[in-house]
Amino acid sequence: MQFSDIFKIKFDDFVWTLRFGKPKRKGVIYDLRQEGFKSIDRPVFFLSTGRCGTKWFARLISADKKLKVFHEPQPNLGSQSKLAFETIIQKDFNINHEEARLIEEIFLAGREQYLRYSYKTEKRYIETNNHITFFAPVIAKLLPQALFVHVYRHPGEFVRSAIRRKYYLEGNKEDLKRIHPVINSTAYDHWDQWDQIQKNAWLWDETNQFIEKFKSMIPEERIFSFNFNVLNFENVQALLNFIRADISAGSIRKLLGKKENIQKSGKYKTYSDWDISEKSKLKELCGRLAEKYNYQL
Repeated sequence: MQFSDIFKIKFDDFVWTLRFGKPKRKGVIYDLRQEGFKSIDRPVFFLSTGRCGTKWFARLISADKKLKVFHEPQPNLGSQSKLAFETIIQKDFNINHEEARLIEEIFLAGREQYLRYSYKTEKRYIETNNHITFFAPVIAKLLPQALFVHVYRHPGEFVRSAIRRKYYLEGNKEDLKRIHPVINSTAYDHWDQWDQIQKNAWLWDETNQFIEKFKSMIPEERIFSFNFNVLNFENVQALLNFIRADISAGSIRKLLGKKENIQKSGKYKTYSDWDISEKSKLKELCGRLAEKYNYQL
């Protein structure tokens, strides 16, 4: 081993210590893999479309110092998440062992050290990054002790926010990370004719349909669903109880009056000001799931 290699290892440890704090015990990737990551204590993964308050939750949960929460861990696995979506959807969630292993190793390439240092520092790992969503079926099997939180928002509000951020607009490089309809799907045949409302309505519906399918495949005690349009003390407390986060009532009430990740760029009218044709486009693509979530379109 060269001197530069030794320095690199020490520097990497230093960086991870800055992120997580001082380790309380040793933790080796080989050992964690050998025992199937059973020593990783109840990690939590938030599943969502994005643009629905997950950064707010990250700020709130960070008040519990026994937890380590990340809203934008690096790598964010955006493009890789898209690949996971395509692989799983094309097989209707019935991926084979080799495909599952591939997605698992992609996930671990981006999160193995996070899990390792959560073990070393004895802090539970929480991730609110929406790009983790399409890894959920594989994570659930890899980490059977993991918990999941599904956060959703009114589709009209999500679509408005997405349009303001130029989702699916020609030239937007961030669309590299966004899912698109798979070949032989109904949406695939219509995609080039759809406008931004329709494309982003599809994104809301497809992502939440994926999550709903996943939820049906795991025990209900592993999942908590949260309607961000009903953000109040009681609902937030219930979520925190589910993930076993110790946050004071005062901290919850104080943060309820604040917003995170506020949209500042782009303009588009609020959903209540949409005309009938625009709302009809949304209802056509999101109506069934919106009704399930008790949203009026």
